[in-house]
This record gives sequence, C-alpha cells and structure tokens, in this order.
Amino acid sequence: MAINPLPTQDTESTGSFRRIGDLLAETTQLSEHDVKRVVAQQRKHGMRFGEAARKLGLVSEEDVQRALAQQFRYPYMRRGESSLDPMLVSAYQPYGNGAEAFRVLRSQLMLRWFNQGHKLLAVGSARGRTGSSTVAANLAISFAQLGERTLLIDANFRRPIQHTLFGVSGEIGLSDALLGRWSVEKAVVSIAKLNGLAILPAGPVAPNPHELLSGRALHYLLELSKEICDVVIIDSPAILEFPDAQMIGARAEGYLLVARRHHTRHADIDAARDRLEPARATIVGSVVVD
Repeated sequence: MAINPLPTQDTESTGSFRRIGDLLAETTQLSEHDVKRVVAQQRKHGMRFGEAARKLGLVSEEDVQRALAQQFRYPYMRRGESSLDPMLVSAYQPYGNGAEAFRVLRSQLMLRWFNQGHKLLAVGSARGRTGSSTVAANLAISFAQLGERTLLIDANFRRPIQHTLFGVSGEIGLSDALLGRWSVEKAVVSIAKLNGLAILPAGPVAPNPHELLSGRALHYLLELSKEICDVVIIDSPAILEFPDAQMIGARAEGYLLVARRHHTRHADIDAARDRLEPARATIVGSVVVD
C-alpha cells in the first residue's frame, strides 16, 4: 500500500533558494520596468523587495505572502484555484486567525499525543452538526503543511463529508476497502498541492456501518496506515448518536472531542466521555468552535 509518500522534490526545491523578487515577478507578472522601480524604492528607503512593491501598489499583501510561502515551501492555495471548500481555512488562509488556531492545536497534539509514540487520532463530537468534520479536515491540512505524512480517513458513514470538502470523488472509499472490493491504494486520493495529503473518503454508504467498523478489516487498515504515515486523523460520527464512535475510539486509542459554543451541552460532553470509557479511548483534548 502506498499512502502519502514523501513529496517528490522538484527542480525548484533542490535548486538554489529563490529570491522573493524573482517569485513576485513570476507570479504577478511584474515588468522589467516595474522591477527597476521596486529596486529603486527598496534602496532609497531600505525596504525589503516585497514591502517596496506593495508600497508602490504593484502587488498585494496576499501576493507577498504567497511568494514567501513558495520561498519556504509552505503549501497553501488561492481561492478559486482548487475545488477545496472555503471552510478549509488552513489551505486558503494560512496567515489568518483560524489557521493559526489550528497550528496551536497541532502543536498541543504533537506534545501530548503524537510525540508519545501514537499515530492515530479520532476526531468527533457528542452530537452531530458541531463542525467536527471540518476540524478534522483543517487539522489534517495543518499536519501536512508541517511536512508530516498525513492520512485523513472519513469513517463517518452516517454523514460523510470529506470528499465534498476536498472536492474529490466519493464513489470509492473506506467502505470498499473494508469489504475488500477495492484496494486502499485505489481508494486513497492524494492532494498534491498540500504536500501530498492523503484522503480516504467514506465511499458508498453501507446499510451496516457499525458492523463494517467492528470487523478486523479496520484494525488491519489502521495498523498498516501507522507503518506508512506519521499522522492518521479519523473523522468519527457523533458519539451519543451512533455506536460506531466507540469502535473507532477503541481502534484509534485517542480522541479529540469537538464542541460548539452555545450549542453543545455540558451534560452531553460528560455522557460522551462515559460512552468512550469502555472503549479505553483517551480523551486527548477538546476543542470549542463558534
């Protein structure tokens, strides 16, 4: 199984460090005259190239940030250039408050969970419609941007959404792999522009999701994923609404609990913890979203 291999180095990444001026001239189509104006402004006021170009109104702040991202090989996308959903702020707005919050969460999880030898983490909520699937997706992007070999598995057979968020086909996926109808290699989709982030969609909705997730096939798939990937994020259904979450929690061992402000009740959070306890799933942390 070949899930999310290390990104292939291209001539840009193996060559010399590209200057910000060259990248801005290339991406914004600055003319030779524009470049000379920027250089003159740069020398006169002791500015950086990007700062001088922005001062002259030749480029935008977004242009400068994008060029810096290319320079330091930090992958993200512009709106409209991909089929990714706008809710994936880590992909579209890497310098905004939302993406920064996911980086903070990523750091905490690295310290508390992944650096302790764990590789699997389920993400879910007590009840549905809290945004836990979006949290799982943004978190997976954030780990991929860090350079971790990351796999995002949509195990939420009740409300599968990862294929929609990433704009990929949902015709085959986890359900097919668990039944042996398709190999995992065929079902996994790689997002090249996000360091090869690998997505395993839910696939066709089965009439017996709990039985599918209770079998040995899921255990085998996750064990194999751990050998190949650094981080495996599992999108899980609502804990109090479906028994599937217990099986996923048991396999993943770690669980990130998502709650929505002014929506999730404290009693539901306590009940979700009680529901996961027999599965011996560790609540690694909790996230409150607006």
